[in-house]
Amino acid sequence: MRALHSTLHFDRIYDATPARLFEAFESVEARSRWGVPGDQRLTYEAADFRVGGVDVCRCGDPGALDHRVETRYLDIVPGVRIVSSEIADHLDRRLGCSLNTALISPVPGGARLQLTIQIAAIDPEVTQGYEHGWTACLDLLADELRYSKEHP
Repeated sequence: MRALHSTLHFDRIYDATPARLFEAFESVEARSRWGVPGDQRLTYEAADFRVGGVDVCRCGDPGALDHRVETRYLDIVPGVRIVSSEIADHLDRRLGCSLNTALISPVPGGARLQLTIQIAAIDPEVTQGYEHGWTACLDLLADELRYSKEHP
């Protein structure tokens, strides 16, 4: 089967400083809350947020965390940029790989996140899954930032 290539772009404004938005990516506890759609669960087997570091997480339906995602951090500039590669598997089947670039910049009253995900999908449904998943997660990120602002 051939790989299918696609690029997703997300552009969001958050009611948070660029530093606080960056912290929501840096903190494994925060990512555990906002990094998976609400009906799913996420657990980290390894978390090493630094250039060259690798995160390994399992996610999926509660009681069946049969998706494995390995993230390798390629470039990190605190409060400005995170570039990572990602490999996604379901059970013993490779779903796809991606290059993820998160750009963070200040805007009046908050921070802008420009997220670009370049996907090489082995399974044709993977791109839709990435789009659905990231849309839901970025909505949850807004909730995470709002909660952390109200409960410092």
